[in-house]
Amino acid sequence: MVLSQKELATGDLLFHAVHGACRVDNIVNENHSGKDVRCYSLVPKTPSRMKVRFVVSVVDIRASGFHEPVSLKEAHEILEYLKAGVLAAVSDKEEAWALARAILASQRDKPELKDARKCQVLERSAKGLVGELAFVLKVTLKDAAASVQRSLGNVSQISPMVLTALARAGKD
Repeated sequence: MVLSQKELATGDLLFHAVHGACRVDNIVNENHSGKDVRCYSLVPKTPSRMKVRFVVSVVDIRASGFHEPVSLKEAHEILEYLKAGVLAAVSDKEEAWALARAILASQRDKPELKDARKCQVLERSAKGLVGELAFVLKVTLKDAAASVQRSLGNVSQISPMVLTALARAGKD
C-alpha cells in the first residue's frame, strides 16, 4: 500500500535517504495557521548525542522523503536490477528504486567532476541506497556498499565517480 494512503502507527519504521531509519514516536495534532494538522513525530533509530526529532504532517509524509523501507525480497531485487540493468518488477516503494536507477544512470553516463549537480545526486543516491540496504539486510554500511559494487560488476568497468560515492557511503 502506498504510504500516503496508509495510516501509520506509533512504532512503525520509516526510512529517509539522508536521515536513515526513523521510528514513529508519536502522532500529534499541531496548530498550523489556525488549523489542526495531524503530524507524525519521528525519531532516528540510531541514537546520537543530539536529540533529533522530525515532525511531518500526514499530508506531506511522501514529499518529505520518508518512506517505508523495502522488504528483504525487494532489497535482493534491487541488487539484481543493478546487476542486470533491467527493472524486473514495478514497486510502490519508489524511493529505493529511484536511488538505484540514479546510481545505474551515473554508472552509464560517467558524470564529470565539473557537473556538481550530477555528482551530488550520485552521492545522495549512493548514501541513501547503501543505508537502506544495510538496514534491511542487517549488515554494515561497508558490506552493503560492497554488495552494490558487486552487483554493478567488475571494478575496472565501474565509473570512478560511482566507486568513490560507494566508498563514502560505506563509511560507518
